[in-house]
Amino acid sequence: MAKRQDWEKIEALGGGGQSEVFLVRNPARVAERKKQLDKVMKLAGQAFNNLTAREFTEAIMGYGRKERVSELGVLKIYKPRAAGARASQQELKRLRIEIEVLGQSRRGLPKLLDSNESERWIVTEYFPKGTLENHLLEYKGDVLLSLTVFHSLVETVAGLHKDNIFHRDIKPANVFIGDDGRLILGDFGIAFLPKLPKRVTFTNERVGPRDYMPPWAEREERLEKISGNFDVYMLGKLLWCMVGGRLKLIREWHRKPEFDLTRQFPRNPQMDAINTILDKCLHDNPADCLPRADELLLVVDEHLSVMRRSGQMLAAHVPRPCRVCGKGFYERVGNESGSPMHPYVSVLPSGMDSGPYERQGWTQSGVLFVEPFACDYCGNVQLFSKTRTIHWMPIGGFD
Repeated sequence: MAKRQDWEKIEALGGGGQSEVFLVRNPARVAERKKQLDKVMKLAGQAFNNLTAREFTEAIMGYGRKERVSELGVLKIYKPRAAGARASQQELKRLRIEIEVLGQSRRGLPKLLDSNESERWIVTEYFPKGTLENHLLEYKGDVLLSLTVFHSLVETVAGLHKDNIFHRDIKPANVFIGDDGRLILGDFGIAFLPKLPKRVTFTNERVGPRDYMPPWAEREERLEKISGNFDVYMLGKLLWCMVGGRLKLIREWHRKPEFDLTRQFPRNPQMDAINTILDKCLHDNPADCLPRADELLLVVDEHLSVMRRSGQMLAAHVPRPCRVCGKGFYERVGNESGSPMHPYVSVLPSGMDSGPYERQGWTQSGVLFVEPFACDYCGNVQLFSKTRTIHWMPIGGFD
């Protein structure tokens, strides 16, 4: 069984009430450095020639070179939150949860590199870019980028929910940034696993980060039934943090003026989509929140699909920045009296199977409404399709 000293500490990375965290070298790199150091000590007292000088230099460089990412890990040493056997047992259960979940090698979670239950520690994969907490400004105001990487996190959580595993501690400090840009969810110490015989929290103990956990988890009594909306609420807050570039959203106040992203970024029409997503996540009543991450994933997919096609909403409250000058906004084109022009109507065959109706001389067609809009700064005109409906019409059209 591996021992903690096999992993050599490089520096402290932080910690809290439950653990201490260190950046460490893996045993193979530790052994290599020892070998190179022994060679340096052996050659140091000799008179150098060309061969020994080269060996001495290579040994020093081999010992002192920068570690590769694959040679590093993150050592997490668990410690009781309080004195006594009960706290010690709680700490051990949290360690076992981490080993159980991370040992499944799920995509989107850190790899478990080593562990020792008796010594109360684990070593996980190291992410040089750190956590989302230190990179929020990279996503601030960029809805497409934020939703794209957020999608990877929701996908991971949806996979956990499928197996009735609930994280309960989703916050920027627990989300790492992978080399490929994906978000990696870490810290499963208070996760809920369905096969656990007992919960890892005490009665009346609050679970989760105070600024991110749902309001129904802040009440005095312990939740007897854990479900996916716990994580969905936290995912909503994390999305707001990414797009807003701030760490704290109070309660469900994303529509209040001081937290409303559409006010913070008034020229960005995509902010309305973010608020729409948050409306499905952030509620005081758990029954109003999306129940699981797979449903949130469908909502995110829908909005990403529209954004990737450069679509723009025609709702009156959503701004439509000009695609040419970038300074003005598209407004409906009016007629001579100033009233909005009637939309153009185009009848488009749908190609759908009409079934028995077609045999009766009818076919399905789509009606596409198109309206002209002009930029209030440069005058560029664009045609926007407003709605599309399906109706039945006779083959060959109406007389």
